[in-house]
Amino acid sequence: MNGSRDNEQLVTVAERYFAQLDPDAELRSIPLEDGAGVCVVHTTRGGGTIYVAPDESALFVGSAMDFDAGLAAFLAGTRTPPEKFVRPSS
Repeated sequence: MNGSRDNEQLVTVAERYFAQLDPDAELRSIPLEDGAGVCVVHTTRGGGTIYVAPDESALFVGSAMDFDAGLAAFLAGTRTPPEKFVRPSS
């Protein structure tokens, strides 16, 4: 990957997924070490986190899971199928 420009693309992937889950999400992105991708956090309580790999595969973890546990699962290869990124029905 070519640094921040590629990370911006990965952030865009996470933003697209969050738009499906919560169109009003307030987001903050964190680049991951060693070119592992990015982490995009929904900063509102109960929002969750999406980790995006360089291949644009992603893992969503709920806010109940801390950053390190989510990162460990992501680095181990756990992914969320794209079709799961939909807003829950009320």
